[in-house]
Amino acid sequence: MHIPDGLIGKSNITGGLISPEYQLIIYAIISIILIVLVFNKFRKNHNEKDIPRIALFIVACVIVQMIELPLPVPACVHISLITILALYDLESSMIVYTFVTIIQAFLGEGGISTMGINVLNLGILAPLIAYHVYHILKSFDKNLALFLSGFLTITLLGVIVSIEYALAGVYPITFGLTVITPIEAVVGVLEGIVTVFVMNALLKVKPELVPELTT
Repeated sequence: MHIPDGLIGKSNITGGLISPEYQLIIYAIISIILIVLVFNKFRKNHNEKDIPRIALFIVACVIVQMIELPLPVPACVHISLITILALYDLESSMIVYTFVTIIQAFLGEGGISTMGINVLNLGILAPLIAYHVYHILKSFDKNLALFLSGFLTITLLGVIVSIEYALAGVYPITFGLTVITPIEAVVGVLEGIVTVFVMNALLKVKPELVPELTT
């Protein structure tokens, strides 16, 4: 889920120790440092032949995420494909979602001032959650692991954003955990179902795109 322009920076409740404006700067700096590290690791493990595939993934994600249902809270319903990309390649998924988040900011989803925090959430944290949830659970059942990877990634993003809103003094943490997070959990169910369906379909027609399922 994206945090839009203007929401962090206009506190509705008493803020924390750090003002919302400085928090956005801190998030941006953290995101830049992490993305530089990801790019350096990507260059060591990949070559220019991977660039067209990454470009294709970026286009696909932007198109898929343009199909969304707005909600009466700072959240929205759309499929992210985060788990699918993270299980293809973790570093590639981080790069893809960084570019997707930047592109979406200029298309009106998310925001320019909040780009740093959105990149941190969607470009770094979400792929990490998806990747590690699957690997922790895959020994029990791969389809269950796929579903929970998609479900927990979206749900935990709701928790993370709720905490970030509370730190910025935008919404109390109780609002985030009782309104935003449950809505994202419902979206997470849909994400989990789509993840299982798409990954199994890819396994049949293009197994090289889902190497984690073949091991």
